[in-house]
Amino acid sequence: MPPALLIFLGGGLGAISRWGLSMVVENFTEKTELHRFPWGILACNLAGCFLIGIVFGAVVGRHHPGWLFPFLVTGFLGGFTTFSTFGNDSRQLLMEGFHIAAFTNVLVSTLGGIALVFIGFRLAHSLSQ
Repeated sequence: MPPALLIFLGGGLGAISRWGLSMVVENFTEKTELHRFPWGILACNLAGCFLIGIVFGAVVGRHHPGWLFPFLVTGFLGGFTTFSTFGNDSRQLLMEGFHIAAFTNVLVSTLGGIALVFIGFRLAHSLSQ
């Protein structure tokens, strides 16, 4: 199967999964004071970081099928996570005067994301040996 088709299919599934998870998470905070914070996108981005760490940890130094990276990493995880929405959510918080929430979103998304990539990588790498 051509890589472009694998990316297309994976990206579509990832985007639908992002929408679904984001809606579930946002529904939990909808009628609370927490509703202004972009919990749904944060959950997707952090989960995506953890999952990409798992993928790379599981295949490091091993042969892997040729479809894996176009479909799962570039396609699915590329569609599942979203830097543009994260950027817009942070801008929106700043424009509405929620400076601490915007800073928290940036800090947790970036540092938490990097930490979860490492954790996922270590976990998958240690389990696959």
